[in-house]
Amino acid sequence: MLPFTSVSFFVIIICYVAIVWLCKLFLSKIISFQVIIGVLSAAFILIYFPQPERFIAYWLYSYGVYYILSFVVFPKHKIWGILLICLPMILMKLDIRTDFKWNNIIGLAGLSYITFKTTALYIDSTPTGNRAKLLQLFTFQGFTPTLLVGPIDRFERFQNDLNNGYSQLTAPRFFDGVQQMIIGVFYSYVCAEFVLRFWLNEFDMNSTAAIDMAANMYGYLIYLFFDFAGYSAMAIGFGKMLGIDVPINFDKPFLSRNPQEFWRRFHKSLGDWLGDYFFKPMFKFLTKIKKLKPYPLSKQNVSLFATFSLMGCWNGFQFNFILSGMLFGLYSVVYNTYVFKCKKGKRDVVFGTLPDVYIRAISIFVLFNLVAFSIYIFSGRAPFL
Repeated sequence: MLPFTSVSFFVIIICYVAIVWLCKLFLSKIISFQVIIGVLSAAFILIYFPQPERFIAYWLYSYGVYYILSFVVFPKHKIWGILLICLPMILMKLDIRTDFKWNNIIGLAGLSYITFKTTALYIDSTPTGNRAKLLQLFTFQGFTPTLLVGPIDRFERFQNDLNNGYSQLTAPRFFDGVQQMIIGVFYSYVCAEFVLRFWLNEFDMNSTAAIDMAANMYGYLIYLFFDFAGYSAMAIGFGKMLGIDVPINFDKPFLSRNPQEFWRRFHKSLGDWLGDYFFKPMFKFLTKIKKLKPYPLSKQNVSLFATFSLMGCWNGFQFNFILSGMLFGLYSVVYNTYVFKCKKGKRDVVFGTLPDVYIRAISIFVLFNLVAFSIYIFSGRAPFL
């Protein structure tokens, strides 16, 4: 049983929350908040999660890499630890076309999210700093609300919530969590299901007719938003009912005016992760190359394009995923160049003196259609690929 995929799981949520609140009322002096969250997460994985031995194996493997290599004094050598932590995810996504399948050995639901969370913990570690304990890493990786589809949390933020203990369990948080849960259920099980049944299923995804391709393109974007935003809202709601502030993942993304703003609103936790742990280090690396000093725009654009290409690979090494990521990279490069030219010329090189209300409307319209096309490529429904 995977999180948020069946009625049975919502029954588990009720039991899960009830146990935590009962512990606060009657056992708070005996059982710590961290322990009860860890025990409940372990119980869910061992009893309900498919092939729990694979999760346990990755937990022990990633902790071994993190703990041993975090003693390395030279930060530049962290690339080897990163590659080792990400190795199971890379092998699983390669899906080698032979009789031997890595997915049959290490395939794990939610592995990408677990890997990115662990990688961030390893990157942020220092040789002289405090290291996460084995059980702390387990609770962080296996926290039930974010186990399958994120959002991608950060260890220090998550640990602070656990350290605050039962004081995080309040009535306002609980009812806010219930509200988020209702929104999530409505998005995923009503809106997304409606779009799938009465929109996407009505058009042939293999047809090259313009009307069919347009219907599939816009329909899939809307379906993906409601489905994914719904899961994220349910994770946030479940977390709040447990006293954990799961990061926000969606914030009116279709009102965005440019690619950077879009990724601050759509799958925000992934955008923030890629910005902090890939774009910034890569741009910093390029900045140290003396020959590139006269080309600040090129350094930014190379870093942007590489970041979004990585995002495409994160979804999988299939051509449609990689191409979709590269398209988002291209959009970001074009917009970044546009901003650079505007600042350099001290004027808007495209819209001139057009009123802001028109600029906003045009920008939202153009970006929405560009995003729809990229997501259409991502979906694998485009018949021309």
